[in-house]
Amino acid sequence: MVCNMRASDLDCGLLSDVFSFTMIQEYAAVQLGLRLGHYTHTIGSAHVNECNVERVKRVLNEAELRRTRPQFPFPVMPQATGPDTIRRVLEHEELLRTNTARYSADEIRRLGFEVYWQQVLLLFEVYRQIQHDEADTVSRDVLDALLPNLRWLVGRKWASCAAAAEVSAR
Repeated sequence: MVCNMRASDLDCGLLSDVFSFTMIQEYAAVQLGLRLGHYTHTIGSAHVNECNVERVKRVLNEAELRRTRPQFPFPVMPQATGPDTIRRVLEHEELLRTNTARYSADEIRRLGFEVYWQQVLLLFEVYRQIQHDEADTVSRDVLDALLPNLRWLVGRKWASCAAAAEVSAR
């Protein structure tokens, strides 16, 4: 898949675009029964908004200090994924985004989704807790249910919530 963008905000837009377009690519490959191919993303003009300059500097400094990054395999979208799966995931996403529902890790497991989609719902629940509960921590069971790569990313994005969960687990 080739994606040509006119312009992109490097610290927000690019991340969202690459995630969204590769998810669409993976879903299309599953639906068509094809092997997942390569993804190429080109941008005509890249920029960082002034309000995000300090955050970008912190990220670049961290990248400079952390020459070796953890390598995590990323799960593959299940072959059984279809429009009904996406519809059901989106229904739960809306419930969590609007704080109409809250789920434990066990409740997410019992919803009948494959592990790949359970991970997506766990991330939605992490976000719900941070946004709606204004939590100092994310519940330990939800963090523990995340795959190591996603737990690592949550810890990088919301370090205080992940660290507080570590302390509360002791």
